[in-house]
Amino acid sequence: MFLGALIDCGVKIDYLTFQLRKVKINGYNLKAHKVIRNGIVGTKFDVICKGAGGHHKTRTFKNIVKLIDDSGLAGEVKEKAISVFKNLADSEISVHGVHKRDIHFHEVGDIDSIVDIIGSCIAVRRLKIEEIYSSPLKSGSGQISVGGSAYPNPAPATIDLLKKAQVKFSDLPYELVTPTGAAILKTFSNGFGEIPMMKILKVGYGAGTHELSNQPNLLRAVIGERKDGFGSDLVTVIETSIDDMNPQNYEYLMERIFEAGALDAYLTPVIMKKSRPGCVVTILAEPTKADAISKVVFEETTSLGIRRYQATRCKLGRKIAEVETRYGKVKVKLGFFGNELKTIAPEYEDCKRIAKSKRLPFRHIYEEAKSKARRKFIGKRL
Repeated sequence: MFLGALIDCGVKIDYLTFQLRKVKINGYNLKAHKVIRNGIVGTKFDVICKGAGGHHKTRTFKNIVKLIDDSGLAGEVKEKAISVFKNLADSEISVHGVHKRDIHFHEVGDIDSIVDIIGSCIAVRRLKIEEIYSSPLKSGSGQISVGGSAYPNPAPATIDLLKKAQVKFSDLPYELVTPTGAAILKTFSNGFGEIPMMKILKVGYGAGTHELSNQPNLLRAVIGERKDGFGSDLVTVIETSIDDMNPQNYEYLMERIFEAGALDAYLTPVIMKKSRPGCVVTILAEPTKADAISKVVFEETTSLGIRRYQATRCKLGRKIAEVETRYGKVKVKLGFFGNELKTIAPEYEDCKRIAKSKRLPFRHIYEEAKSKARRKFIGKRL
């Protein structure tokens, strides 16, 4: 479905066929055709294997890596494809407790799975996609057959690959997320949550095999470009309001929050009910770290509840550079709006270290570093 959605966005089958011929795999054809799922048109992509040789052929992780390395594919495609299979291998290690050299892929070692994974990497590069974000995944329930045995849905390897992803579980008795799809998302996804702010350029739908009664069996891909020269990402905002905690505890709370991986955190004084002075603790975190940070808040505060919501964070492009001052070298953070330098911020710790060692006012070091950076970088591209 992932590759079907990218084909629907404009990747040509002839181009995929040409690129995949660079991999030494034979005995298959590619097919992409339009289908309707609950009233919406999408592209159904299939790998048609000739005879039975392409199905259920056991390949080792080492075999597949060599197959990709020996191909004539672009280096970026090779790197991503190997990363997908590495994630699959790591899930096998986690589930089955085997060494990587002993891993044998069964279903994902089939020609159709190998072509699907490598083809997806080719398509992402063809469309010049730089970042991928995913909505929360919807998983089925019940049991599925894996290698002739009944396993819970999602399969053990799939649910291992979905660690740190946002997943909604449904009562649909279908394998809505496969190990291949989970591994592709784990490799490519920069985050889970709302669609980032962008100018929409293309929309494509990749169709699944089954007709579902209460929803279209489709994966939608939305391709766009960032607006106005700045970047964006998805963060989880964690908040709690406190009016009954010893204020001395906040210092240790903030230390633990940052140790748990917070991107930023701050305290806002407020007046709460019954006119009590209180404090709102606000934390920005990557969605995958929100649970760990929430646990710290419950452990270290008197809070009985936390508010959490997704937000889009708009950011200037950032680079770290170094300037030479008469007092020594200082690192500076540079903020770019497109290619235009907008902000210069000397590193506090560098300026503090020099000020202490030279017994000089901190602001002298800071201002000279900023002045040097302005003369060095304004009007130049980094």
